[in-house]
Amino acid sequence: PVLDMLGLFKSRSKPRLTKDDLLASRAVLNQAVVWKLNDEQMMQVEIPRREEWWVRALSRVFYTPEKRTIALDEVGTTVGQMIEEGTTVQTMIGRLAKTYKLNRREAEASLIAYLRTLAKKNLIGFEIPRSRLEKRQ
Repeated sequence: PVLDMLGLFKSRSKPRLTKDDLLASRAVLNQAVVWKLNDEQMMQVEIPRREEWWVRALSRVFYTPEKRTIALDEVGTTVGQMIEEGTTVQTMIGRLAKTYKLNRREAEASLIAYLRTLAKKNLIGFEIPRSRLEKRQ
């Protein structure tokens, strides 16, 4: 507490995205993760094992695979392909609403929740247009 008041050992807070910033942004893939289509034309995400000293030590005692694979469903594949294309979140919402016959609000809520889940797992990030960042300052 005392050190926090002095400003020492303070953890940096991540910049908060407003809803408008998020809608104008583009989701970008983490370059350390491999996104590819499998034989059934569904997206697969391959996450490599972390290469930190404690992971390597544990992998000598316990079996730890070199990579973890996640198979996405039809909607996840559609979103993954739109991310690869560089589509903005706003455009993704419109496409999902049209493709899956959802109202715009349902598509927006579902997509934003899904993208936030991917971001928390460090599978994607968000690229905000420079013009929006300049307006903040």
